[in-house]
Amino acid sequence: MRFVLDEDVDAKAVGSFFRRRGHECWSVVDAGLGGADDDAVAAYADDRDAVLITHDVDATRRRRKFTFGRHVFLRCHQLEAVELLGLHLEDLVREVQRHETGVFELRRDAIVYHPPRYEID
Repeated sequence: MRFVLDEDVDAKAVGSFFRRRGHECWSVVDAGLGGADDDAVAAYADDRDAVLITHDVDATRRRRKFTFGRHVFLRCHQLEAVELLGLHLEDLVREVQRHETGVFELRRDAIVYHPPRYEID
């Protein structure tokens, strides 16, 4: 599976975690999108059939309101991301593969799937 890490995710630790498990992974900074707005980052990931991984609450709210692509919100401190992903990676991959579009909230106790919505401001 392909993953793109938002700027607020520890690209070294989380990227290494994904690659050790056989997934393709890179950061938005690696892609030349450092400082890009959230919609541009989400579109970039979607165009490359990649799952966007973020800690950004505001970006997640926006994607839940107007959904495209696959967006994973890590509900944890940045330093706990690898541990949280380690608890749920197999289930997360399975869930993401089941849903072509949506927001996935990764919590310590669960993966919560938020189906697509298309609200106009």
